[in-house]
Amino acid sequence: MEPARSAEFAVLLDFYGPLLTEKQGEMLRLRVEEDLSLSEIAEEFGVSRQAVHDALRKAERALLELEEKLRLVEKNRALHASVQSARAALARGDAAEAKRILDNMQEVGVYGV
Repeated sequence: MEPARSAEFAVLLDFYGPLLTEKQGEMLRLRVEEDLSLSEIAEEFGVSRQAVHDALRKAERALLELEEKLRLVEKNRALHASVQSARAALARGDAAEAKRILDNMQEVGVYGV
């Protein structure tokens, strides 16, 4: 799995992993966090490479569908970006800008993750 895709699924797994089956979650964790091959995961679980491939694809689809519906990762990233912007404004001594950012966060509910 390419590094960028692996990193994205690691984040999705952090947010939604408990909603997968135990086996799917562990297989995906081994793939994205431990960078194990399909063969290594298959050996660990005593199943075929095809079974691992199918389980991983199903888990990935489930995570993507959850994010599409719930948008928790998107909201979390927006929260962090807004906080970073507000902190930068305060560091520049621009309290009015920081307040505007915080007011906007409250208005759109970005902090309600």
